[in-house]
Amino acid sequence: MKITEISIENYKGFAGQHNYTFDGNLVFLVGENNTGKSTLMEAVDFLVSGLDKRTLEDVRNKNATGDAILSVTVTLTGNLRDLVTNFSEDKYLPYVYEVNGVETVKLQRSSEKRKIKQNGKDVTLDIGKMTAWNNETNQYENPAGFDKAFKSFFDPQFIWSDVNPDDVTDFGSTKICGRLFKEIFSTFQQQPEWSTFEQQHQTVFGSLKDQAETLANDVADIFKSQYGDASISFDFPMPDPSNFLKSAGIVVDDGVPTSLADKGSGMQRGLALAFIQLYAKRNAEHPSDPELIKPLCFFIDEPEVSLHPKAQYKLLDALVAISRTQQVFITTHSPLVLKKFNSDDHNLLIFTKNNPGGIEVTPAAQLNLFGASSPTWGEIMYRAFDFPTIELHNELYAQLQGQDSQPRLEARFTARGHTQSQNATHSGNGSAIQETLMTYIRNRFHHPENTSRNDPSDTELRQSTDDMIDMIQNP
Repeated sequence: MKITEISIENYKGFAGQHNYTFDGNLVFLVGENNTGKSTLMEAVDFLVSGLDKRTLEDVRNKNATGDAILSVTVTLTGNLRDLVTNFSEDKYLPYVYEVNGVETVKLQRSSEKRKIKQNGKDVTLDIGKMTAWNNETNQYENPAGFDKAFKSFFDPQFIWSDVNPDDVTDFGSTKICGRLFKEIFSTFQQQPEWSTFEQQHQTVFGSLKDQAETLANDVADIFKSQYGDASISFDFPMPDPSNFLKSAGIVVDDGVPTSLADKGSGMQRGLALAFIQLYAKRNAEHPSDPELIKPLCFFIDEPEVSLHPKAQYKLLDALVAISRTQQVFITTHSPLVLKKFNSDDHNLLIFTKNNPGGIEVTPAAQLNLFGASSPTWGEIMYRAFDFPTIELHNELYAQLQGQDSQPRLEARFTARGHTQSQNATHSGNGSAIQETLMTYIRNRFHHPENTSRNDPSDTELRQSTDDMIDMIQNP
């Protein structure tokens, strides 16, 4: 299962309608601060959780009119019928339909208030209900129990840059930590210690039941006088092992044993990411375990935070491994993280702000300076962060030069009006030469032994880069 489309309408910074498609299992969301990367992930969280103590005006785009619709729609594809059958109820199968032979589910949460006929009854839909598209009735519906059942095929896990300790220490059955412990409890109940605990529980609570008999009789006397003859007793059943996880916690001993909740956000994020990596490892080791193969979708906000360069590389290797079985979305500013982008297997969206304050998103497929090799790391850095690099400059120069010699490329530069205004010394015979800015910068780094050339200024590097981009785009 994976997300193949996210549609956002008037959610926070996304004014109007925005549609984004995906075909990869690892998705990079890249751009400067406050350009909408995290908001895209928040929109998915909104689909799942609703307003969650917020008001409609808290999340609706500030430029939207009073009656403008806010909505988030997520399209899922995969072997969804099997997932519904294995992990949920067959009554939800009508919400799985095929598009070009691909099993599809479309989920939506919308502020639009509308009445529909559902199973012969009048039903009102609003922002408080998550809905699913019924391809037979041609409408979004909210079948009974669906808000909980949908997690059988869509269970997003979020790790935010300002991580909440509860996100890490949550032992619920749908969370990573809870899933890992479920494997432990499945064998724990077969051990003799559990049998001993059952016997002790029966002894202790049997005694408590005897002591509570007077209280039960007194309640029964009042009940009988008002509602009729009946007896009352208290029952203290043996708890399910998973109930003990509700009060469980994580203690980190880094010299001083302390609850994880009292540690810094960097350590909390680190542990959350460690759980994800362990989950992926167990998934690979036990591919038939239903608790591990149940689909998840990870949304990780700036995974590079608090990590040194080598650790960033190791973490990204782990996320690439996870993406082979589970879809992963990450936001990032890190050049090192972006070095791991592979245009053949991954998706990348570049976020920028346009006037007046709207969000523009460019898919990697639209970056085509180098044809099939696009986008390169240098191309991404320039488009996402307005940061020209020597790597991009070298790539542009090589793309323009092709099979030509450098003198012939220089002639093409001058033919377009670029002057040979840079003074240099020939690295071979020591003679004085004049070069265009593009060739001067290229030779400065390809021939470091020639000390007659100085490093370019930021302005010169940007100008040379822009001039070569113009030549590629407007030959």
